Amino acid sequence: MTVQLDGMVLAILDGKDDAFVGVLSTGERCFVALASKRYDLLPADYADPIEAWNRLDGEWRRLVCEWRGWPNSYARVGA
Repeated sequence: MTVQLDGMVLAILDGKDDAFVGVLSTGERCFVALASKRYDLLPADYADPIEAWNRLDGEWRRLVCEWRGWPNSYARVGA
């Protein structure tokens, strides 16, 4: 599934249509929005980027860190 989501992040970063995010699960949508720096794509229940970040588990956070160029240490849950 990550390959598909990575493709979606790339599409958004390339300025392509982002309408597909509406069919994603809440966690997938949080991941794609955070990874692509498009907070406007966050689901309404997680419109605050911090709430969206907290919705993700450690592996999803690590993947967002890779996309954003952040240290992997940011991904530690409970840190």
